[in-house]
Amino acid sequence: MLPHHWTMPKMPQPGAKPLVTPLAAQGLRPVFVDRWSDKIRIRTLRPADVTPEIAAWLVDPAVMEGLNAPQKAMGLDAFRAYVASFDNLKRNLMTILGLPDGQPLGLAVMEVDLRHRLGSLHLIIGDPENRGRNVAFEASAVLLRHFFRERKLEKVTFQPLARNAAAIAVCERFGLRLEGTLRAHRIDGRTGKRLDQMLYALTLEEYDERVRALEAAGMVRPFAGPGLPTQKLP
Repeated sequence: MLPHHWTMPKMPQPGAKPLVTPLAAQGLRPVFVDRWSDKIRIRTLRPADVTPEIAAWLVDPAVMEGLNAPQKAMGLDAFRAYVASFDNLKRNLMTILGLPDGQPLGLAVMEVDLRHRLGSLHLIIGDPENRGRNVAFEASAVLLRHFFRERKLEKVTFQPLARNAAAIAVCERFGLRLEGTLRAHRIDGRTGKRLDQMLYALTLEEYDERVRALEAAGMVRPFAGPGLPTQKLP
């Protein structure tokens, strides 16, 4: 996965009130996701949910090429331990399920900076037959709705490698802003060559503007989940 970039937090000013994010106010408890549209369900992945098929996704050459990760089998027990390492607060690991049958289609990772209300989203589409079928686009719609509206993030970034044409296509279709190209930013795990990385982003204001436009055009779908009345998802 792509590493998170941290900056030194600002020192508190005398008399300033402490910054309390919505999640900090909850005592920093894990947040387990279970949200769906008419096509895609996003649910927090738990160790018991991991199957050999899901674990096998992480050694698929096409997946590893996009992530710039080594093609090394982790093993079922090791993968379950990896899943358990996510705190589901700052590091969120979720599975993408197809509806209505609930078939696992992929994984989503959202790394969250609570102080600055930022999220960095990474998507993995598992089996080859599910790629190029709008799974990443549909999953992004549900994820952005949850993290912007319910988790109160104010900006989400996507950082695909410049060679990851499929991920870049999803970013552009979603209308994300290209904030820049990080030149020679990563090292290819196979060849040792340096790779460019793209930085796409969507702010809360841009998301709200997009939602209003889609609602005005009547392009809305259900958005639901436990404890949530059925809402509309553009």
